[in-house]
Amino acid sequence: MVAAHRKKEGMGAAVGSAIAYAFVSSAMTFANKALSSSFSFRFPLFLLLLQMVTTQALLLIGSTLGVVQYPRITLQGLRAHAPLATLYSLNAALAIASLHAVSIPTYGVLKRAGPLYILAISSVARLVALRRLKGGKMKEDG
Repeated sequence: MVAAHRKKEGMGAAVGSAIAYAFVSSAMTFANKALSSSFSFRFPLFLLLLQMVTTQALLLIGSTLGVVQYPRITLQGLRAHAPLATLYSLNAALAIASLHAVSIPTYGVLKRAGPLYILAISSVARLVALRRLKGGKMKEDG
């Protein structure tokens, strides 16, 4: 009975998280577009910093209130996450900067389709590598 309750609670938390992500992601896209277009705000890195600091503050407040689980911040943890955080920051900064140049629907399609491009490129790269490997073996045999 307890396990069934945990599964329902876990499913509710997962669905709630997905809905919250969709809402916040959409709201941030519209807010960023409004800032860059309507108000001619040309400081995407400052906007990114502001968004990240706000996110961290909300997570720490939520952790203090017991609403979310958030690990303790340690120097070791910061060092371990620094490379990934740097790449994410670069990605987010480029996304915010590119939002100024395209419409919101185009931005949404490109953002959501990004993993498909990566999968296609990696598949082609694997095929090329396999063909080169097979071609090298054939030359050695011939």
